[in-house]
Amino acid sequence: MYMFLPFLTAFLGLLLAWFEKRFAALILLAITVGILMYWFHFHATDALNISL
Repeated sequence: MYMFLPFLTAFLGLLLAWFEKRFAALILLAITVGILMYWFHFHATDALNISL
């Protein structure tokens, strides 16, 4: 359930880009990338045992 948030923010960012709201779209897509980087950092260290 917690991984629904990046998909939601990415979808909203792409929707805003479609309607040419570029600054808001860039902010939402940056939030998406931040969430995915945060999630991967903890997933890689806990589940995959990769030291980042």
